[in-house]
Amino acid sequence: MKIKNIASKVLVVIMTLVLVLSSSPNVTAFADSFKVVTLGGDLTKTQKNDMLNYFKVTKNDANIIEITTDEEKKYLGNVASSAQLGNKSISCSYVEPTSKGGLVISTNNLTWVTDGMIRNALITAGIENANVVASAPFKVSGTAALTGILKGFENSSAGQKIDENKKEVANEEIVVTGDIADKIGQDQAAQLINDVKKDVVKKKPKTEEEIEKIVQKAMKEYKVQLSAEDRESINSLMTKINKLDLNYSKIKDQLNDATNKLKEKLNSEEAQGFFAKVKEFFSDLFTSIGEWLSDDSSSAESETKTTSDNSNINKTNGTNSNNSTTK
Repeated sequence: MKIKNIASKVLVVIMTLVLVLSSSPNVTAFADSFKVVTLGGDLTKTQKNDMLNYFKVTKNDANIIEITTDEEKKYLGNVASSAQLGNKSISCSYVEPTSKGGLVISTNNLTWVTDGMIRNALITAGIENANVVASAPFKVSGTAALTGILKGFENSSAGQKIDENKKEVANEEIVVTGDIADKIGQDQAAQLINDVKKDVVKKKPKTEEEIEKIVQKAMKEYKVQLSAEDRESINSLMTKINKLDLNYSKIKDQLNDATNKLKEKLNSEEAQGFFAKVKEFFSDLFTSIGEWLSDDSSSAESETKTTSDNSNINKTNGTNSNNSTTK
């Protein structure tokens, strides 16, 4: 009898808890609390909803965060120019930390930030596995998305607080890569920075001169010429990365994977298609020039022949006229 009474009381407590939890209006159920979406604070309500649809999430199954221009300036103000930051926060990001699979990253409508740049920065920040998408409703630089990605990791249920030094260097890495990209192209810039970083992390140079040698070696391999100012930016960045004391054996696979993905992209069908179009353009151009020269030559020959014929006619007419006069 005593056991029955105890069981009854336990059952009542369980039922009460179920009723309280199910009826509570303040409880939000997240279907997948790992996901975080950051939205540009200057988007309209319609644009924000469009971006949620693009990321295939709702307010009930992801943590939604808005990024403001003040936050962009806070995280990027020391390394990015005012022109790069702009005066509105537009771009958005989707962040989903995973337990395996590496870094799966894609971008859309971003003109300055690329997937390769984001991947390199996340490796520096110490993030190993995640699905990341950065996008915008129309073409923008992507700095708001960049700010949101690192914040998104820290606000996901699986995320952890990112070391402030790593966060700052990761942001600077993207800005430096973006500046170099203006001279040699986005993908090649990302690959150059990744390869220099790989050597720096692996060799742990003791002096700035040793870092400079690594940079010069990479420039020679990629056959690029950079200004003294650009080289100094890379040297300064690599000095900071060196001080992070990253574990090469731990991130080696990530760095190699980043290199392979960038090489694949540079040798992709899309890239080949671009060069094919360029080749076709010049081929058509030279054909048109050839046809134009040919037409022009034919016209000149025709004009010469016509002039000659007219001259002969005039001579004949002149002779007839003289004969007639003589008669």
